[in-house]
Amino acid sequence: MKKLIIYDESCPMCKLYTKGMVAADTSGCLTRLSNGELPNSSIISRLDQQRARHEIPLIDLDGGETLYGVDTWIYAFGHHNQKLARLLSLRWFRAILQKLYAFISYNRRIIITAAPRRWQLLDLQPDFHAGQRLAFILITFSLTSWLWLLGHSTIWPLAVVIIGQLATARLYLLTQPSVNTLETALDYTGHLGMSVLIGEIIITSSAITSWPTLSLVGYSLMIGQHFIRAYRLGLSPWLSVWFTILVFALLLPK
Repeated sequence: MKKLIIYDESCPMCKLYTKGMVAADTSGCLTRLSNGELPNSSIISRLDQQRARHEIPLIDLDGGETLYGVDTWIYAFGHHNQKLARLLSLRWFRAILQKLYAFISYNRRIIITAAPRRWQLLDLQPDFHAGQRLAFILITFSLTSWLWLLGHSTIWPLAVVIIGQLATARLYLLTQPSVNTLETALDYTGHLGMSVLIGEIIITSSAITSWPTLSLVGYSLMIGQHFIRAYRLGLSPWLSVWFTILVFALLLPK
């Protein structure tokens, strides 16, 4: 019984975990195909295209039911392990997985930034969801603040950098009338949070291990991530220049 996973080729996270799904299948019946490799529209006709943007589909090539999202995960990782399958199918556990899956799905291009999309026969770009993005922003900045306080006595330098950068970005977006201000502002805030969080993980590791070189690596990553993410959002590189100035002026150890 052949099963086919369709994944978003412009999503690095999707590439990674679908590769793991196929590798975990010892029967050899599970394969994967990116949306940029679809040979024709016959496979697309088997899909709920709107649902496939947010829940990874698993098509039964023998004509059976198409699975989505958590059901795809349960099949890929549970159909050879009955104990795991029973755990994954518990109602309360399944509800938690559904919430977690939706959170990751709507924010996946913020968690791991992707290059600007190109035309594909099947578009798997997730819709913008303000609630999911706000939840992501809250969690990201909370984690960043906690990590910062592990190695520093006060949160104010970090708070000033973040608030100053967001205020600058807001002023910039007001000069761009063609941009969807709310969506772009929340996307940018999420990317800013990820840039700072990635760098802060390394910086905190430096404080814990007493390796000062790691701290410089962390700040470099923070700045580099911001340049990459701002570029992929199509925003002015001067936002990244200003962010770099704030980091050097307020965060780097004197």
